Amino acid sequence: MEYKELEILWKQYDEKLDSLEKINKKLLKETLLQRRQKKLKWLEYRSLYGVIITPIVLPVALHPLFKVENIDWIFILGCMISFIVVLYLFIMILKRYFILKKIDLYADSVIKSLNEIIKLKEIANTLQKSVYITYPVLFAGIMMMGWNSFVFSIKTIILLSIFLVFTYLLNIWAQRKEKEKFEKLEKDIVELKEYTE
Repeated sequence: MEYKELEILWKQYDEKLDSLEKINKKLLKETLLQRRQKKLKWLEYRSLYGVIITPIVLPVALHPLFKVENIDWIFILGCMISFIVVLYLFIMILKRYFILKKIDLYADSVIKSLNEIIKLKEIANTLQKSVYITYPVLFAGIMMMGWNSFVFSIKTIILLSIFLVFTYLLNIWAQRKEKEKFEKLEKDIVELKEYTE
């Protein structure tokens, strides 16, 4: 074989290798995009569920307390406090839902998607910080609503205290996990940038 033939052969193999590399990159990008988009759709579904369930759960759970004999200034104050906290949570979850609904990894640039994820992280940070206040305030509002219905014995006080501590810690943990999900999603999208260039 002469040098020219080897050079032509080498060029053909090099072109094939380049095209295979492009195909591999494209397939990997599609796989990564598909996984991330499914994750985003799941988060969007969960946010929509939160938007629907947040204002419904308290009235349904507390409907036995809505009796004429229970209504006094403590009950009304408890309702107002609970309403304000639930409204705040509703607005934050609704914001998160609309941001998630806008993200389309297939159509958007990586930078645009990252900007939206940063907004989601900001909401997650706000919710994580506010859970230290919102949950005890909501619990206090619910306690005020049920003030006339509770029989405060040692057993009731212990059960309510255990319930408060357990659900408080559970809410803090859940908000931390939510924040971690958005941080991981941000890293995943940054990883996608490598395959789009």
